[in-house]
Amino acid sequence: MANSCLNENVNTDTAIPGERQSEVAFTIADTSRLSTMSLAIDHLTLATHALLLLLAIAALLALRRWPWVFMLSIWPGTVAHELLHYAAGLMAGAQPVALNLLPRRKPEGGWVLGSVAFARLRWWNAVPVGLAPLALMPAGGWVFLQSTAWPLLSAESAGWKLVAVQCLVAGWPSPRDWAHAIVGLMVLAALAVGGYALWLKWPV
Repeated sequence: MANSCLNENVNTDTAIPGERQSEVAFTIADTSRLSTMSLAIDHLTLATHALLLLLAIAALLALRRWPWVFMLSIWPGTVAHELLHYAAGLMAGAQPVALNLLPRRKPEGGWVLGSVAFARLRWWNAVPVGLAPLALMPAGGWVFLQSTAWPLLSAESAGWKLVAVQCLVAGWPSPRDWAHAIVGLMVLAALAVGGYALWLKWPV
């Protein structure tokens, strides 16, 4: 009887690890499926937030048919745009002499949302000065990512997205900005191509 009890105990003990291994295997597989589902949901959520951001940008740009409404709506972005021009001008030695943050009508028609005047704008410093507002683009992307941490239709998410819209729309340089920067970009591109050609001919 003692031996029989001992065998029963041994059999019982050897059965437990097998059950635990089965439970562990099931848990790992289940966790993997849950992770895949969670990743799919995260991608869907991000895509939904991105779609809402694009709709907000389209809505803001649609306001151009009403100039004063558009200018007031984009004014925070305009301020950031012009201040970046001004700061870049200071750092690049372009000597900014005037800063205008209020919209004004152009003599030939149309509107100027804001402007900065420089006393020493040259081809070499026109590139960083003209393209300085592009710094708002990555800032807008970062702000948008912050908005995804909140529920899609929450006030917090909407507030972050409005800031992102301002950054992304105002971050694109104006045609005049590109006109200032294009000469410097062409010179820099020519120097880069020439330097690369020399390196191929006389490698270090």
